[in-house]
Amino acid sequence: MAACVLDAPPTGTPQPALVSWRANCHPNAVGAVARARVLEAAGRITSGPVPFLLATPTVETGSLDPRVLMARLVEYARLGADPAPADFAQALLRVRRDASVIPEAAALGTPAGDRLAAWPGDAGRPVAVSRRTAPTVWHRWTGETPARLVMDTQQRTAVVREFPQPFHALAEARKAAGRCWDGRDDASLIAVLPEDREALAAWCLPAVTAGAVQEARGAAAALPLLAAAGGPAGPALHLAVATGLGARHPEDRLRAVDALLTLTARGELDAVRLGCDLAELITLGTVKPTRLADSLRTLAATGAYATTWAVLECSLPALLTGTADPRGTGDLLSTAADCVERCGAAAPQPVGLAAVTARGGTSRLVAQSARLRDALRRNEGVPTAGN
Repeated sequence: MAACVLDAPPTGTPQPALVSWRANCHPNAVGAVARARVLEAAGRITSGPVPFLLATPTVETGSLDPRVLMARLVEYARLGADPAPADFAQALLRVRRDASVIPEAAALGTPAGDRLAAWPGDAGRPVAVSRRTAPTVWHRWTGETPARLVMDTQQRTAVVREFPQPFHALAEARKAAGRCWDGRDDASLIAVLPEDREALAAWCLPAVTAGAVQEARGAAAALPLLAAAGGPAGPALHLAVATGLGARHPEDRLRAVDALLTLTARGELDAVRLGCDLAELITLGTVKPTRLADSLRTLAATGAYATTWAVLECSLPALLTGTADPRGTGDLLSTAADCVERCGAAAPQPVGLAAVTARGGTSRLVAQSARLRDALRRNEGVPTAGN
């Protein structure tokens, strides 16, 4: 900047950075990308200014409209300007994958146009994720972390092969790490990969899990932003939202509910997947039924009765069959019965419901299980004991 103001291009070799940007933690990898873009832009001020940046987002999440990027590349071609490598790499990571731009991009006849034409296919395919159960570990600072579900990300070969080196750490295969997502601006992190929320959800899952099994506060802050981002809403995002529904702190549970509502409004929620994730998390002890009951009660209060029931229908058997801590089951059954009564759902009884109802007695658990049974029978046109 000083060289530009003084019209005196710098000479010699720049001093090395005083900050080391290691990429073994996802925020550091994102920081390395941001730093590379800053250095590139600073160098271009005197060595070859670009007409404008290609990667400037068009959506609040950080995403980039493919038609806008196409228009920018057309203008670059008209001016005979070459894209700055880091700027164009970031533009590709931000652009919404849309096959309709392929013919126009290919017809541009420039290397950048060819890369944009290839991006909606295999080159820009979102990262693949895989799920596993991590064993119990003990750390001298955080204490014991019980067995938990984690998501690993696979390598994105096109990024490693074609992008500048600072971007490679974002695309390498990664085993789930600890809570290294904390302490950064979630919106800025997401803006680097706004069309790949599966990778982002996999990376933030350890922090969300810490919010459920430890004292971490603010652990689910990224969930509403992830739900609003682009790319597939797959297993990693659903697992992160499910985990957030069992967060220790109420404000984090509310963030998970917000994310769930966003996915529902966009038609992206897989309620069966979410319910099955919750059943597994309840069995592992990651999600406590009492906290889940609070979250789903809040969800139902928004009027999302059918969605709440669809989630509960898949998660209740883990509690009713005695494979998990039963505390809070009565509250969950009460919410389930209320939702079935209000939305008119007709479905088979969840596994284990009949056995709990048959115990008899006046406990909340038995009373609410009978209420749910009767509501399901009424909706199927089957007479209940009280009719």
